[in-house]
Amino acid sequence: MKLTLVKKIEEMPDVISFVFKPEEAIQWHAGQFLHYTLPHDNPDERSVERWFTISSAPFENEIHLTTRFDPKGSTFKKALHNLQIGETIEADGLEGDFVIDDPSKQFVFIAGGMGITPYRSILLDLDHKGISINAKLLYANRDENFVFKDQLESLKSKHTNFSIEYFISPQKIDEEAIKQAGEGMNDPIYYVSGPEPMVESFEKMMLAMGIVSDHFKRDFFPGYTWE
Repeated sequence: MKLTLVKKIEEMPDVISFVFKPEEAIQWHAGQFLHYTLPHDNPDERSVERWFTISSAPFENEIHLTTRFDPKGSTFKKALHNLQIGETIEADGLEGDFVIDDPSKQFVFIAGGMGITPYRSILLDLDHKGISINAKLLYANRDENFVFKDQLESLKSKHTNFSIEYFISPQKIDEEAIKQAGEGMNDPIYYVSGPEPMVESFEKMMLAMGIVSDHFKRDFFPGYTWE
């Protein structure tokens, strides 16, 4: 499926959302991801393929790919950065179970850096459907430039049962923060999204805390570091 670039949104100095129009209608669940192929000259060892979460909500009828750029980044990222309005990228393989199965439940959402992207889709989708957001978001970032912060704060002002706690490095989301987030909730479901090492670390921590595996979901971003 071809996606045509219609807009670039600079979310932060090093973060861009690429807004694509699909050539045909596509239905997805908030929190899912796509497989992208972008042929380019002299690709590095990571080649011409990537997987990115769809950061837009289904009602927006556009595919948003939001990612962070580094001067030392991959050739794929450089080719993506250089993509011009009207040019296309190939996408397929809609997948992912990082979705809300039962919106009547209560949730603890944990995001590390660009791990915020599926939550934008999920939260906007719930709001659009008129469903109360019963969740606590723990959002960690390398600095004070939290992607989508204005949109998140707007949602918080509309949903009294939705709260956000921000963590700026070297501050970390630890076991105590997770315990406090779940206090007062009735059997919450825990979601973790971020760099692969972070997600693996949180999975071990949460299992050790006694959170059973069917009470958390994970979504990891390969190729990103975490400290």
